Amino acid sequence: MKEIYIMLTQMGTLVSRAIKLYTKAKYNHASIGIDPSMRVFYSFARRIRYFPLIGGFITEIVDEGLFLKYCECECIVYSIQVNDDVYRRFLRILNRYRKNPMRYKYNLLGFFGVIFNIPYSCETRNTCAEFVARMLHESGIFSFDKSLSLVRPHELQQIPKLRVVYEGKIKNLQRPIAKIS
Repeated sequence: MKEIYIMLTQMGTLVSRAIKLYTKAKYNHASIGIDPSMRVFYSFARRIRYFPLIGGFITEIVDEGLFLKYCECECIVYSIQVNDDVYRRFLRILNRYRKNPMRYKYNLLGFFGVIFNIPYSCETRNTCAEFVARMLHESGIFSFDKSLSLVRPHELQQIPKLRVVYEGKIKNLQRPIAKIS
């Protein structure tokens, strides 16, 4: 069995604070990863630190970039166990994004679609929660009963068999110590 990690965060950026005012949700950003040290995650978000309108597929490193700047932000990390076949399928899909990250853009229309409950899907565009939901759906881990473009970060918490592995400030996220063989 392998583990896949889902991290939900509430950053301190102006955009995330505005989203929180609207949603009232504790967490408003979603990422997904396979790193057992819980340091590297993948998502759809801004590519340029000070310009939130240019976004797409990104690699998030917990103690770098915005996570370093907003190290006091709250987060929760879940794990879900999957069998080897599902894990390999998940990796194939993830590698499609990692091999050509600039092909994928942020789904800004989908973001507004969530507000008005109007789905807007595009093969190369995702919101953060849509991307996590798509990864789970396409790899056969979990399927939502609505358009993936309408999935919100807090709805990811309802996935059966998720196990909380950490909740607190991102700066205190404890990474497992590697075993010496």
